[in-house]
Amino acid sequence: MSSYQASPTVLLPQLPPKTFVGIDLITFTSTANFHGIKDLPRGWHFLYTGATETLSLRSGAWFYIGDADTPGEGQSSAITLKNNNNQGTEVLVWKWEPDTESLVSLDGDGPLDTQDMMRFKANLGAIWQSGRLFRYRSRVSPGLLTKQGSPGNEIILPEDDLESEESGREDWRALTDRISPHVLSRIVGTPEIDLDARPRWPVTSANTASCDSDDIPGLETRPNGGTSGAPRTEREFGFIPIDLKKTWREGAVGRERTEAAQDRSWALGDMIKKYSGSSTGDTASDEHNGEGHVLGELQFTFLMALTMMNFSCLQQWKRLLGVILTCRQAIRTKESFMCDAIRLILRQLKRCDDVEGGLFEIDGDEGGRFLRELLTKFRRSVDEVPGSPVKAEFDRLSKWTKAEYEWELQRETILRRGMIQLEDGEEVEMEIEDNDEDEETGEYAPMVVET
Repeated sequence: MSSYQASPTVLLPQLPPKTFVGIDLITFTSTANFHGIKDLPRGWHFLYTGATETLSLRSGAWFYIGDADTPGEGQSSAITLKNNNNQGTEVLVWKWEPDTESLVSLDGDGPLDTQDMMRFKANLGAIWQSGRLFRYRSRVSPGLLTKQGSPGNEIILPEDDLESEESGREDWRALTDRISPHVLSRIVGTPEIDLDARPRWPVTSANTASCDSDDIPGLETRPNGGTSGAPRTEREFGFIPIDLKKTWREGAVGRERTEAAQDRSWALGDMIKKYSGSSTGDTASDEHNGEGHVLGELQFTFLMALTMMNFSCLQQWKRLLGVILTCRQAIRTKESFMCDAIRLILRQLKRCDDVEGGLFEIDGDEGGRFLRELLTKFRRSVDEVPGSPVKAEFDRLSKWTKAEYEWELQRETILRRGMIQLEDGEEVEMEIEDNDEDEETGEYAPMVVET
């Protein structure tokens, strides 16, 4: 038997068999032999569980592996642990809490937390050698799980799977590179701190923002998984406030208001400015921080909708896209941000089918109709700026959506109105839905207002 080699590990003792488990972009069902995940790569991770794969409350938490305050990583000094407590190896212990059916960190609130932490870490070598730790994978095909029998046994990946593994890790890094402790603390709230001073940000599929929640008098708040089984109210998401019906500055009237409703560049700039801060005194650096908050939230909401099927996150993701993809001036004034946003959207679209039935079907969105319409309108704005790097990025996105979804984003090539012949030979004039805005008819028709 090979000798034990320490590596970043998250131990999940007492996790019931047949529990649905997800780590980043992969999922599996636990067995009695499964005790945790080893060889965690440096960076952000999201671990979650559920009673079943579908129709069950999911709970999980964000955590970071490595030194998060390393210069150049764009992370906050809110994470300061240098692995001192773990003597060079990070070992996180999340204990199963039967009362709430969720994993909780050992933070010292429980009477036996310190003893449990020491005992679980002391047995880590034996657990590793017995094959009860699942080696981290960014992608696991059904065939590989069949070969190893259950998560925990060692297998040797062929070369083509090694390439797929590295590609999967690159996907995850690109989907989380703007997430930071500041972004998570703003959205989720104060992190939980374990006995090793490691923070984690818990999330459940029931978490919601105030703008998406229904306030029903007399209905008690559902409890969330808390430390030592103590119930608490669900955390409320602190999303960036977005009102798509009012995207102009306070006091704007006339032409300015009309233009801001059609071109939401002011609203985007206001969002970035609001979260830029002024701690450095460097305008460019502060604006970069604000852009990081917007892109970080775009990443967070997408991943929580994808993995947790969180309705509120899905709605905020759509609201953020509703602002970004309706900007015109920002294509020129915020080139770098818009390029980053388009690259991120393309990366996200490539992972939409990771959830059963596809992400768009969760919201009953008729195959992503809302996004197709946004991209079609954005295409016209981008084409007005020839030679822009934003156009080059959007061309890549447009090419991929056409190949994958058969979306035609060039409005001029889409037949809006025409005659079709029925089976009996009768000809009927047909018009595409939602054509009123382009034709300036119906509710979009010009109106003369007396002043």
